[in-house]
Amino acid sequence: MTGANAIWTDLVNEEGVLSVLTEEYAQFARPISDALVVFLEGLPADRQQLILKEQAALPADADVAERLGKLAQSCPALHKLGQIVARDSRLAPELRIHLQQLESLPPSIPWGVIRDVLGRELGPLDRLDVELTPPALAEASVAVVVPFRRTGAAANNELRDGVFKVLKPGIEVRMEQDLSLLEQVGRYLDQRCDELHIPALDYQDAFEQVRDKLLHEVRLDQEQEHLKCAFAEYSDQRQVHIPQLFEFCSPRVTAMERIFGGKVTDEISDSRIERRRIAEVVVQTLLARPMFSLMNDAPFHCDPHAGNLFYTKDRRLAVLDWSLVGSLTEKHRTSVVQIMLAAATLRSDRVINSVSSLANRGAVDRSALRRVVHGRIQQIRRGQFSGLEWLVAMLDEAVRDAGLRMPPDMMLFRKTLHTLEGVVAELDPAGISIDDVLRVEFFRQLAQEWPLRWMAPPASRDFATRLSNADLAETMCNLPYTVARYWLGVGAM
Repeated sequence: MTGANAIWTDLVNEEGVLSVLTEEYAQFARPISDALVVFLEGLPADRQQLILKEQAALPADADVAERLGKLAQSCPALHKLGQIVARDSRLAPELRIHLQQLESLPPSIPWGVIRDVLGRELGPLDRLDVELTPPALAEASVAVVVPFRRTGAAANNELRDGVFKVLKPGIEVRMEQDLSLLEQVGRYLDQRCDELHIPALDYQDAFEQVRDKLLHEVRLDQEQEHLKCAFAEYSDQRQVHIPQLFEFCSPRVTAMERIFGGKVTDEISDSRIERRRIAEVVVQTLLARPMFSLMNDAPFHCDPHAGNLFYTKDRRLAVLDWSLVGSLTEKHRTSVVQIMLAAATLRSDRVINSVSSLANRGAVDRSALRRVVHGRIQQIRRGQFSGLEWLVAMLDEAVRDAGLRMPPDMMLFRKTLHTLEGVVAELDPAGISIDDVLRVEFFRQLAQEWPLRWMAPPASRDFATRLSNADLAETMCNLPYTVARYWLGVGAM
């Protein structure tokens, strides 16, 4: 790589990256290593020196996985990426172990610094009837979590124990630096697609869209609004616990109820029945709830790694960290349902049209998209269920081969699904899949809305399933043709 800093190329060289990828994804070793070098070279000199000092402090025999894990811990954007892929089966188990440590780190911010930040943001804590109870509980990519107990008159409140989520000093600047470098990495990849043997996907544009979303990580005032909405949205779910927000917050400090428990993948019992139950609750809460929402814009949690999913002392699922929230529009959900319905009935042209409707901007290569859809329809003929996992795999291929450009929230929903696949697989390795839970939930919703359909206009899709009576009638009328297409191997009718 011309002009690359020799130190960084030695640290994240292609051979090393290759050692932590599965064989299926070996071709991405060089693009990943080159992208990391571009990113690291772009950091300010003082941050580069600090990272090198941290690397030098590792044992001399530290392997690639340990060094990459430490590198991710050094940069908030890489830290967040590490949390996302920490349970990704495409990575070597050794790297996943190190990345999973990023989900919740031991606190590194001095206690005195934390007290100073709280004093500047909230004023004297005794006036709030709050007493800190050190030490800090954990540290994440942008914040540290500090416990407290309410005193005085507030001590009689049933929510006596709380935590402060406090932004790390200087984190806004470091995050801005990291995220601005993503655009530089995107330009580098765009200019070298042929050389690196990667598809031309307009990486700079994709990274810019993700950058705008990740900036919300340091906007705790926005997280506080998300937390209020989530608390109201899930108040009817007895198996789900959303922390309650306290009144004394600031743009850099969130005060909320303390959740007693631990990471859902660590704290849950060895009972297979209980692990399966919680796996189902995870899918129902974080995927089914937004997918089958009646809201025009259904919010969803964009960062559901295991460090943000707690198994509580009363056997509930607590969902933490609502800083990064996306929105599934009515159009998105209708298109998704139409794609899966058309795929189930082997109607390729309808799949193509619905996939095209998801495009954020720019033209889709219809010929390439047709090839992608035909290949995926053949999988259904061989017995694969046309569920969410099938859909996402097809959309990934359409992005790569047909130039499909997805809206930012759909990209984040893809990330959410991918993260949850790893969590569910760890909770119930040989049991349920995400599609199993969503299929059951779909038919439950369909049964609940059935009485309302008698008075609904034929074309209305104002239902949780986003299916109109006309959609259902057409599907039933086409069943004989679906069977014929299945046996004849035809997928474009």
